[in-house]
Amino acid sequence: MFDMAEIDQQHRKLVKLLKKMNEAVKSHKPRKEIYRIFEEVISYTELHFATEERVMTQTEFPETKMHKKHHKQLLNEAHLFMERLDDIGEHIFREWFNQWYYACVVTHLLHQDRRLEDHISQLN
Repeated sequence: MFDMAEIDQQHRKLVKLLKKMNEAVKSHKPRKEIYRIFEEVISYTELHFATEERVMTQTEFPETKMHKKHHKQLLNEAHLFMERLDDIGEHIFREWFNQWYYACVVTHLLHQDRRLEDHISQLN
């Protein structure tokens, strides 16, 4: 029997961190603070993805390979953007963050992770 409570808790914390970063960007906080929050988001996302991937392996989730590929893609994009923060303006960062957050992260949480949750519920 597998419990989604740990993953759900991590989702809630990740959303809180992303909202915190969004607020920092919207309110024009210093770049140093935005960097710190962004690093926290990336670090926590890596932890969360590792948890999900462990559960996928344990439950023999049929879409594991595709899901892991999506995780890697999201993290690569976040790391790449983090490296370029110094080279871009605030406006471009806000545009990217809004697109990345809403189009990529929320979509991943609502759709990709929902499949894993459905798979686990079928096992219980």
